[in-house]
Amino acid sequence: MRRRLELVALFAAAALLAARPPQAAIAADCPLDLSWPNYGLIASVCSDQNGHSKCCRYINAVLAVSSAMYANTTGTLGVPDEFSDACIANISDKLVSKGILPTAASFCGLGIKIQVSYQCVGMTTIVQMLQSPNFSDVTRSCATTLSDDITCKRCLNSGLSYLRHLVGEQDNVTLNTCRDAAFVAFVSQGNISTVDTAGCFFSVQGLSALQANISGPAPDGLLAPDISPSPLTVHVPVVPPKHHHSYKLVLFPAIGALVTGLAILLVIILILLIRRKNKELKKIEGNNPLDAWSFSAVKKRQEGNSTIFGRFSYREMKKATRNFSTVLGGENGTVFRGQLPDGSVVAIRRIDSSPKQSQQEFCKEMEFLGRLHHRHLVGLRGFCLTRFERFQVHEYMENGSLQDHLHSPSKHLLPWKNRIQIAIDVANALEYLHFYCDPPLYHGDVKPSNVFLDKNYLAKLAGCSLGHRCPTSGNTTPSSTPVNVKIQATPGYVDPEYAVTQEVTPKSDVYGYGVLLLELVTGKPVVQGERSLVEWSRELIGTDCRLHELVDPAVAGAFDLDELQVVADVIHWCTHRDGAARPSMKQVLRILHERLDPLSGRFARAVEGEEGYYYYAGGGGGRAKGKRAGGGGGEAAIQFSGEAARSWLPSSSSTSRSHCSRSVLLECSSPEQQLSPPPAYGNGAFPA
Repeated sequence: MRRRLELVALFAAAALLAARPPQAAIAADCPLDLSWPNYGLIASVCSDQNGHSKCCRYINAVLAVSSAMYANTTGTLGVPDEFSDACIANISDKLVSKGILPTAASFCGLGIKIQVSYQCVGMTTIVQMLQSPNFSDVTRSCATTLSDDITCKRCLNSGLSYLRHLVGEQDNVTLNTCRDAAFVAFVSQGNISTVDTAGCFFSVQGLSALQANISGPAPDGLLAPDISPSPLTVHVPVVPPKHHHSYKLVLFPAIGALVTGLAILLVIILILLIRRKNKELKKIEGNNPLDAWSFSAVKKRQEGNSTIFGRFSYREMKKATRNFSTVLGGENGTVFRGQLPDGSVVAIRRIDSSPKQSQQEFCKEMEFLGRLHHRHLVGLRGFCLTRFERFQVHEYMENGSLQDHLHSPSKHLLPWKNRIQIAIDVANALEYLHFYCDPPLYHGDVKPSNVFLDKNYLAKLAGCSLGHRCPTSGNTTPSSTPVNVKIQATPGYVDPEYAVTQEVTPKSDVYGYGVLLLELVTGKPVVQGERSLVEWSRELIGTDCRLHELVDPAVAGAFDLDELQVVADVIHWCTHRDGAARPSMKQVLRILHERLDPLSGRFARAVEGEEGYYYYAGGGGGRAKGKRAGGGGGEAAIQFSGEAARSWLPSSSSTSRSHCSRSVLLECSSPEQQLSPPPAYGNGAFPA
């Protein structure tokens, strides 16, 4: 009996256990895969008191992605209605078992707002959703990688527009359900990253705990549209290599042919430009005027590797001046700094072509001037003659013109000794032109802008012209024959007699030299308001007590009074209104050497008493230096024998003869061997 009671109890317990449905059986009925989510991240988000909205988005995303995975095999939007309750219970238990608060499912509306069966306005399958109006717009907008904000916002805006046209103004539950259905339909098309798309649709990150992306093939019978695949998906279409290969075979030869054609075209254009430039240069240079006649001076004579004198081409001038960009200045034509192929630096002057001077006459003039070689003349290295332009190539003078040192705003101070030496240098140059050139040359424009200084402040005269040469005929004295020629007169330097006679004589250069010497002493410009510098100086030169007022204030404390007296007398004599009363340049140079050189003074006293030239120094103001002759009248005369004076005279012209001379030096046969003394007036040695 007892055994029977025990058996009844066991059957009753078994019946009770069989009557209660186990939880495992419920879970087994839900077809959704819930093993992939990152539950740790979801638990962390849901534990935040301020993150309820974000927690609900994660739970919604988990159900939507799981439903999409299920729809890839069934073609339905979500799970069938008979599995809905089981899936809701399953996901609730799953969330709790993973450490997510039990209240999360309730405040997120799991089963009410967040569903697992997506029936949207009567559509239950993916095909129905894909064929609904305007869904193709969602496909186009969301068919790219949605990893950046711009593409994600474009996709969401397209989806919201689609939902407004689909459901209108219905409740949020319907709108939320249709959104999830649209997500399931979109990701079911294949080659689309389900998790990445969910990250954009639901604004969640790190949803999946798996390394690989979750995606699946499109359901059977559903043709996937042509959508650009995302690089994050598993299925990445690969273009067969043969297509790339054929593309390269066509592209590379085409590019090579294009580059070759362009290179050939550029070479042709370059050749045409070079030929055109050569024609222009030939047109500029024109025919060679030297072909009709020949002279040896224009041919380049070589000393070692340097050219003494020669003719240059226009191309050489352009290259030497860097396309005429190295401008130095210039009065009568622009002057450029140039560098010749041998490395020597020259000054290149562009001169205006005179309509009265033919090319052959210009060449003859260059030939003649090229033969002038003197220590105190700016050397002519050569010339360039074209049809339209003419150039002279001179030696380069490092310290510029005397004009720059006397009157330029940025002038450099010239000490007194340098000024005296410059005066002697210019006198040497003029003496050479007047007495040692055959035929003699008259400069005609002696002024500071035509006097240049080299690096050692050695003065050299420039601006000589063949038009001012003296025509020799019969027994005419070369040093006194006038030349009727039109010169470019510079106010203040022009001989007063030239304005009447229009004739250039050696005394015209003497007058200009006197004005130049006056500028050296005073440092003032040649025109002083309405009066000339010469007129202003006469008042001071005639009075010994005011003579020091002539001196440039810049050197007022460093000049020699005796030297000033000699220079003032020379200025007064050279600027006499009557040309016949002026000295020759030989006399001027001799006076400067005798009175300004101590050795010359002692030699003059040693030969005193012999017949020769007398230089009078007035007795007043201490002008006379040395021994008095005659002992009366308060005047001193320094005597020189004609032969002794000529043999002593240290003229640079006697040691540097001109290549243009065809006879012996004219000094021995010059009628000015016996130099008559000028008359004395008042305290001064020279006439007023």
